[in-house]
Amino acid sequence: MIARALLLKIHLVLGLVAAVFLVILGLKGSVMAFEGDIDHWFHPGLFYVAPATATLPEEELIGAANRQFAPSRVNAVQISRQADIARVMQMTNGLTVFVNPYNGSILGSVHGGFPSDRITGYIHQIHLRLVADPRSAPGFAPIGKTIVSFAGLILCLLVPTGAILFLRTRRTWIKWNASWYRICFDAHHVVGIYAALFLLIAAFTGIMIGFEWGERAIYAATHSRPPARMAPVRSSSVAGAAPITADRALEIAREALPGASVAGFLIPLNAPGVFTVLMRFPEDTSEAVHSTVSIDQFSGKVLQSRNFLTDSAGYRVIRFNRSIHTGDVWGLPSHILVSVSSLALVAMVVTGLVIWSKKLAI
Repeated sequence: MIARALLLKIHLVLGLVAAVFLVILGLKGSVMAFEGDIDHWFHPGLFYVAPATATLPEEELIGAANRQFAPSRVNAVQISRQADIARVMQMTNGLTVFVNPYNGSILGSVHGGFPSDRITGYIHQIHLRLVADPRSAPGFAPIGKTIVSFAGLILCLLVPTGAILFLRTRRTWIKWNASWYRICFDAHHVVGIYAALFLLIAAFTGIMIGFEWGERAIYAATHSRPPARMAPVRSSSVAGAAPITADRALEIAREALPGASVAGFLIPLNAPGVFTVLMRFPEDTSEAVHSTVSIDQFSGKVLQSRNFLTDSAGYRVIRFNRSIHTGDVWGLPSHILVSVSSLALVAMVVTGLVIWSKKLAI
């Protein structure tokens, strides 16, 4: 009984210390889980298309955008992993153009991004550093990141202590016709035990991201180093030579990195420029892209490449850890799981405060 009372006190104190920050993390995390989908949902007419048998050549799609928005030119193309998502093209004048890859129709354009991009960006930074714009508070941003990291560390202690305390009541259902206090008491136990594993995973992966020693430990354990910075490369122009097409550049990139799919590419805008093709291996679960192939726009020669599978073992672990934390590892199903778990954390804090306030009143 003495040991349980001490454990309960530790659980209570830790919960009170981190309560505000855990609520912030839970609320922001529930939104961030769908960070890559929010624009699609808010602007379905620009993003969603009906998949067909095959897409048109990239040169044809780029040409359609160049003709409609001349004299501006396409300088980057984003290709989604989803077959029902439009090509997203960045123009040299800052315009973002959405093109149906199956028929070449222009679905629309936007300048300067969507308002939702700015809002989700603020949410992302608050989740990481407790400040919407780190540039507006450069002195507080590192402190906020440390606070968030310690809140995650506290959550790593709250989950196992809560699980041990649960063993006494073993309450797995909520008595809805009881008092408000009893409902909160039951909910705290029920939600806590069902969400425990997911909250522990979120907390652990979060502190591995938040604390600098997390990455250092991963590189040490894998006996590897961070990926080296890639040196800039240039195309070797030949008098009278015509540049290769974007489709040929993508073909070369696929040959250079077998098994990887194209996630996007940068188009050279002048003679020294190169095609930079962004590639994604199936093992790369993160939404970010880490494999690239740089190609001479005249000769088609591969000037340099980076292979996510062979570049750095530690970096692969770091990206996988982040994929688990954000829910990218299994796509939409894991995004939903991360969002629900984040809301469960908020419910745990609120019901815990109700229980504590009731005991304090007694």
